[in-house]
Amino acid sequence: MNSLPSEIIACVLSRLPIRTIVICKHVCKRWLDILSAPEFAKCHLSLSNPGLITHQFEEEDLWKVFEFEDVLELQNHDLHYNLVNKFDPRSFITSPDARIVIEGSVNGFLFLRDFGTRLDSLYICNPITREYIALPQPKFVVQNAYNSHYGFGLSSISGQYKVIWNNYHETRSCSNLRRNSVECLVYTLGTGSWRSVALGGPIQTLRSSMGVFLNGNLHWLAQDFNGYHLISCFDLETEIFEPFSPLPPYPRIFPDSRSLVVLQDCLCLCEYSTWDTIVIWMMKDYRVNESWSQQYVIPIMFRTTYETMYPIKVFKDGDILILWEDFELFFYSNKSKSSRKVDGFEMVHYSGWTEATLHTSSFVSLKSLCGENVGIF
Repeated sequence: MNSLPSEIIACVLSRLPIRTIVICKHVCKRWLDILSAPEFAKCHLSLSNPGLITHQFEEEDLWKVFEFEDVLELQNHDLHYNLVNKFDPRSFITSPDARIVIEGSVNGFLFLRDFGTRLDSLYICNPITREYIALPQPKFVVQNAYNSHYGFGLSSISGQYKVIWNNYHETRSCSNLRRNSVECLVYTLGTGSWRSVALGGPIQTLRSSMGVFLNGNLHWLAQDFNGYHLISCFDLETEIFEPFSPLPPYPRIFPDSRSLVVLQDCLCLCEYSTWDTIVIWMMKDYRVNESWSQQYVIPIMFRTTYETMYPIKVFKDGDILILWEDFELFFYSNKSKSSRKVDGFEMVHYSGWTEATLHTSSFVSLKSLCGENVGIF
């Protein structure tokens, strides 16, 4: 191994599981230098596949990161995974009333929001490098905002990581009539400040909280002032809201129970088609309205009311991992056309609050983006 060029060693080691790579850092100083270099982090990220991050409120404070094993011959996907890491964001989010949720995940970075305070506190962290930053509070944000929606993504050309904060509040006109106002703020990692950008359209409300990142853009379910439902799109490079696409031509049974997700690198809409069935629409060609296709029809065998379903991953054999509102994870078998609750990923079946989202673990350092303002947890 000593005779191999560093580039070859990095290429070989980048294909190992995350925990094995961490162990390899202790083999010798040369390997530590190779595995700590930005070039290795970039190489490893290019080969990485999305895993899963989970958190169950009131169960414990630990958040858990997993790698999937996704091959066709697997029978039960929840029994084939590797635990990558456990961490506790309360080690750097110290508010005694902290209520922490995930608002986005890009290239190993998690975007977290603490809504336990009067004005949301926002953080970016990397669970593998154990680095974090606290985003500053905007100086000009409206304090009495009644609704806020967020997004986190990577601009397609400049490669800048940006956080979007859509802030809804009430104002009064000259005639003392109430009306809803919206402001959009952008924070670019490494700049230390927020900027205000034009909303760019008659959007009345964003129906989903988390912006869905795909192809350098963030997407939200929205409606205009006429009540027309649509998808709102924000270009992270130009920082402009653009018209994107109408929703698939299907009757809206429970419009507040829809979700927008990314499956197999395609934008997808999940909604109820009947009282006990959900459908997953897939836009197979990005930005082509005619490419919406009804990809899956899934009977719902357990629920109490019409909660939102969030499809997370389609496995190679067609099975789908789905988050049922914020209650539990379940698998839908495309072969047997049946569903079952997840028995793995160290999940505990209870009636509390469950979070789960795709997350690609990486060694990309926040210090390369934010310099000296990065903390370690």
